[in-house]
Amino acid sequence: MPQDVPTSRPGEVPLAATTEEKAPAILRSLLRVFRLRLVYSGDDLLNPPVLFTPSRGATPMGREVRSGIALPRDARASRLHATLHTDALGRLRVVDEKSRNGTYVNGRRIEEALLDDGDVLSIGDSYLVVRAEPEPQADAPVPSLLGDAPSMCTLRAAIHRVGPTEVTVLLLAESGCGKEVVARAVHDASKRRGPFVAVNCSAIPESLAESQLFGHLANAFSGAVARPGLFRAADGGTLFLDEVGDLPQGVQPKLLRVLQDRMVLPVGATTPVACDVRIVAATNRDLTADIAAHRFRGDLFARLSEFPLGIAPLRERREDVLPLLDHALGRPRARISSALAEALLLHPWPFNVREVFALAAQLRIRGGDAGVLDLELVADRLGPPSSAAPAAPPTTTSDAHASSDPALASEEDASNAADEREPPPDRAQLEELLRTHRGVVADIARATRRSRKQIYRWIAHHDLDVQRFRR
Repeated sequence: MPQDVPTSRPGEVPLAATTEEKAPAILRSLLRVFRLRLVYSGDDLLNPPVLFTPSRGATPMGREVRSGIALPRDARASRLHATLHTDALGRLRVVDEKSRNGTYVNGRRIEEALLDDGDVLSIGDSYLVVRAEPEPQADAPVPSLLGDAPSMCTLRAAIHRVGPTEVTVLLLAESGCGKEVVARAVHDASKRRGPFVAVNCSAIPESLAESQLFGHLANAFSGAVARPGLFRAADGGTLFLDEVGDLPQGVQPKLLRVLQDRMVLPVGATTPVACDVRIVAATNRDLTADIAAHRFRGDLFARLSEFPLGIAPLRERREDVLPLLDHALGRPRARISSALAEALLLHPWPFNVREVFALAAQLRIRGGDAGVLDLELVADRLGPPSSAAPAAPPTTTSDAHASSDPALASEEDASNAADEREPPPDRAQLEELLRTHRGVVADIARATRRSRKQIYRWIAHHDLDVQRFRR
């Protein structure tokens, strides 16, 4: 349920709070609670994820635990697989309970490890994303923005607050994060009756930028036919200026004037025309660096960034990866294999949500009528996670992100390098491995003490179809 956040009206001075009123609010803003989202278990993804909040002390995890985090659908999870421990400082530690198939943090096998915000915890064929999130967590209904990550909840709550206002919004995000979707959500929340008009500033030729944005009169230049321009096309609605950092420098002061006066001067005109437009701009550039390099006007940046909104990249909200893929695949869809789920969760996602939709299209085409979508279908695009080392012996460490022993790290690197150079077994040997392990690449990797990446290379080398060994 959305939580109402008290705000002041523009120009209104908020009531002063007493010291007693301020202190709890400050403490609440600093409070972080560890929660885990189960995004995959057994043989398919979970949408929405199942939320767990570990209790103080010890929280058991496994296939047959009576209290704690039960994974009844996961045949590869031990009855008591691992235990979560929360200490007096609120830190979360996972301890493997001598499980049959091991416990992994971010693709590395551990005996025990401190968990951090954003870690991917793997138990059998179950995957959980760890979050240290604010308590309480604000959210608001924005149907077009999918995701359960705290950063997405915060974004939806911010849109709910800023949408009905008239302030200019600046979206700051990497390419592929869905800036236009967020801009449309701001427009929808504004209740403006005019249209939503989007323009990519990087695609506007410098010689035509002023005319396209502000319009021109007939005969303003040779052969010109009167055009209203994008600002007036969005009159009464919202104009979305995507990649505003690429706007030609000659147009920047004119845009600033329009934002200040709410009037446009078409090319060839002498009298400005009133224009009621709400501006939402977006960029994936560091505009402060562009200002220092004199590529972008500081006064224009100040006007555009009345309310900046950051959109987290997908690698910072991994709990949303599988639900987004589920949405992109549509219905009906085949089940997702454990190997594919792991690779998706550990992939760095350099192209963000756009890459998820591209990968979903590839899975739909290559998967055809397959009952299970496996990693091999997108191994050339996605590949097994390079950080995963499921066959490595378990280590005891307080940090699952890096080895505390430089010599051990060097030894692991050398082992991985040897794994990369190893020639494949012959076709008959590999087929026997696939038959023995029913085509489960993870089991072959464990049996041969090789990485999943190496097993997939062998399969590709011999051009084998793993699906026929799973029947």
